[in-house]
Amino acid sequence: MLFPDDIKCIVCGREITPNRYGLCDTCKLMINDNFCMRCGRHKVGIGDYCSECSEQSLSFDEARSAVSYDGNAKDLIQRLKYGNAKYLANAISQYLLDVLLMTDWHADCITFVPIHKSRQKRRGYNQAELLARTLAEHTNLPCEILLEKSVKTPNQAKLNRAERMENLKGSFRAVCTPPEHVILVDDVMTTGSTANECSGVLKRSGAKVVYVLTFASVPERPVLDKPTQNITDFRR
Repeated sequence: MLFPDDIKCIVCGREITPNRYGLCDTCKLMINDNFCMRCGRHKVGIGDYCSECSEQSLSFDEARSAVSYDGNAKDLIQRLKYGNAKYLANAISQYLLDVLLMTDWHADCITFVPIHKSRQKRRGYNQAELLARTLAEHTNLPCEILLEKSVKTPNQAKLNRAERMENLKGSFRAVCTPPEHVILVDDVMTTGSTANECSGVLKRSGAKVVYVLTFASVPERPVLDKPTQNITDFRR
């Protein structure tokens, strides 16, 4: 009664008409509509897949991201992840729910990307778990702990795709036999390395289909924005 939700924008703080996203008209986020059919990130071309997915093998079957990782979306994730703003999980999960309802996925449970126990102890929570559990409350799916981060790995912020994949190799393990169809939730997809490694572990442990659902993802870069070496290879 004293501190009702959804009366101020969670980004700019101006008063709003209550809505389930907690955002004003100026700060509202647009759901990706031109997305890669494999990794779910916003793509720049007109084909079904982004250039990065066409060049690699993926362990997950399909992925979707609600928004692009920039602007207000990036601010919300940073506050949720590092600013102890756990209350943001409710608004963010509404976008996950919207995207989930647009798919034809059939799953037995929702799970999440784990973080190492030392990092979770320091932070106090796992933001991906918050999102997964909040999303589960809006569906008839259970949220189950299927994975653990068994090896503490260096921060991946400054690593490229190949380095991230090598950094994460063998760092996750299954804690039980997963059901056949699983939705794996995370906050952000950058290169897809984490989702790929977790999905591979789930499948080797018994899952048949793994879907990945994230709030935000780094959009595909136009070819001309990529490193010179990639442009040379493309022209050949």
